[in-house]
Amino acid sequence: MFFLALVLNYLAFDIISECFMAEKGLFIVFEGIDGCGKGTMITRSLDFLFSNFKEFDNIVITREPTHSQAGKQIRKLLETDKDPMTKSKQLLQLYLEDRKEHLDSLIRPIIAKKGIVLCDRYKHSTLTYQQTQGHRLQQLINAHKNMLVPDLTLILDVSVETALKRMEEGRTNFEKFEKKYFMKELRQNYLELPNFLEKENIKIVDAENSKEKVFESVKKEILKILPKH
Repeated sequence: MFFLALVLNYLAFDIISECFMAEKGLFIVFEGIDGCGKGTMITRSLDFLFSNFKEFDNIVITREPTHSQAGKQIRKLLETDKDPMTKSKQLLQLYLEDRKEHLDSLIRPIIAKKGIVLCDRYKHSTLTYQQTQGHRLQQLINAHKNMLVPDLTLILDVSVETALKRMEEGRTNFEKFEKKYFMKELRQNYLELPNFLEKENIKIVDAENSKEKVFESVKKEILKILPKH
């Protein structure tokens, strides 16, 4: 009798868990150094989710920095300032301000309405970029203590050489952080990040492969957090 009760309780919990999953929205973040292919994977993920998971009312793509006042200041600094090691404190404050507004105005409301948010960069960019600029990682983690934790964070990993080659194919100008020496340390900080955020669902995806193979890896991780059909 005790074993039967235990089994029934387990099944009831499993059913409740699946119902809860089906009723909540999801927050999925795509991260990595510039040139890693985030944009391509986000659009492919959008197409996949929109076609196969109609129980979600809204599927939204967004990015950071946003076009808030703080976000506009960030974009200007990235375009005009060429030394990747300067203005670290100013950028940190701007990123935090922009992120808080982003959460309140878009991300949380969409999730509350049973939607999915696919975000190109989030707090993990600040943790790694500003760490590479010289800030202590724990200080950066503490600054995000009360901010929403994503259901899934995908770090698309490529070598700096691959990233620069991809960027050179379609661009002539490079921004503040797109320097080889900076990107090498940045990539290493990304790879080590899951060790410091052990409670978060962070997956590193090998993005050196073809777009098709990379997306299969991305899709595999996304399917793990979606309600079962």
